[in-house]
Amino acid sequence: MGQNVLLIQPMHEKKEHKKERTSINFPWGLAYVADALQRAGHRVQILDGQALQLEKQELAPLIERYDADIIGITAFSTQFNAVRFLSEKIKAARNVPIIIGGPMATYQAQFTLEKTLADVCVIGDGEITAVDLLAHWNDKSRVEGIVYKENGAIHHTPKRMVLPVMDDLPMPDFSLFDMDRYLRQTNTYSGRKSQEIRAMAVPTSRGCPYSCHFCSLSSKSYRRMSPPKVRDLLAELKNNFGVQEIIFQDELFLTSKKSFKMLAPVLKDSGISWGAQGRVNTIDEEFLAMIRDAGCQGIGYGVESGSQKILTNMNKKITVEQIERTLRITQTSGVPMKIQLMFAYPGEDEQTVAETIDLMRRVDLPGRRMTVTIPIPGAPLYDDCLAQGLIPDEAEFLVGLEKSFGMGKVHINFTQWPDDEIYPRKAAAEEAMRMNYVNNNWRRKVKYFFTRRL
Repeated sequence: MGQNVLLIQPMHEKKEHKKERTSINFPWGLAYVADALQRAGHRVQILDGQALQLEKQELAPLIERYDADIIGITAFSTQFNAVRFLSEKIKAARNVPIIIGGPMATYQAQFTLEKTLADVCVIGDGEITAVDLLAHWNDKSRVEGIVYKENGAIHHTPKRMVLPVMDDLPMPDFSLFDMDRYLRQTNTYSGRKSQEIRAMAVPTSRGCPYSCHFCSLSSKSYRRMSPPKVRDLLAELKNNFGVQEIIFQDELFLTSKKSFKMLAPVLKDSGISWGAQGRVNTIDEEFLAMIRDAGCQGIGYGVESGSQKILTNMNKKITVEQIERTLRITQTSGVPMKIQLMFAYPGEDEQTVAETIDLMRRVDLPGRRMTVTIPIPGAPLYDDCLAQGLIPDEAEFLVGLEKSFGMGKVHINFTQWPDDEIYPRKAAAEEAMRMNYVNNNWRRKVKYFFTRRL
């Protein structure tokens, strides 16, 4: 007999977050798990606090309205405080079992079960594990890929083999979701506003073939959809929801020219514009021509730094020479690009910052806003911080991340500069890159003089 399952996504809270965000990503992981549970005979409902823009205090009372035998919560580690709060409220109200999935469960299962009232953490891919777990709830030791509480102890079962082929995932049941909430993206590569275009963020792979030390991968194993599967997914989104642009959420979408040759006709024939993440060591002129012809509106490059020392520290597996070459040929190709830069990574100093500024000057680009380094659970950098005692209290650290992630707080200082110098130095570097770009062309000087914008 099937169970009544409520699947929840908490809101990503910040101290000064804006209500009614226009850019809300569809919870694909939650959707695939919901579909798998439905196919196994369970009744599933969705409560997406992120889409509804409900803080945990607003979300908790709504949970009581659902007739749920089991509650599942998907969460990132930066949502630890929300999971702790919601699990306490759920247990106080009805004491139903709580299952945690997503990166928080995958990378911090023991910690999550110790610090919250959750009962089970699902590690990695959840589609098969969730069904197996509900089928063997009274003997969880038979279920691979979970960590669970029982009789006051925490137990780890053997790892589950990852879902080897993403094509095995059926199309999600979109009727469970208010789809209009996910089609108002403001972070489109084309630059068109949410009022002008129906755009959606879509992943077609899990994991990444690279292992940068600051990155918390969605999966340790890299897998991607086949071109026919991507074709069917794009057709579904276009025909049923009027999607006009796709922001591919893949950690690395443009992996190689060889694999893209098979996918390019699918993208071109879809009539949907798109943007995605690339890598400077895989791009050449022929690849860029294929990308442009397939409807690409922009490529994101994780440049991170213009210093080879920092790139090596990050395990980026790229060189400054590769960065410079790829940025130049991308400019020539006419494909717009977004450059991602980091600041204050371990080893950062005046010299490495100057090298980044000089790289942007050489390629005649204004750079962009730099991201101050923050260690995230699942990343080797985070493990290093734990090993070195830089995070003495994980719960306190994660609560701090939830409230001020990316909002001007130095969570861990990896440099020799005082904390209060990090953001001013970052701003100075950004301004130096911008003014180098302005001063290199008289038309830019005139425009900047009158508008103060590039």
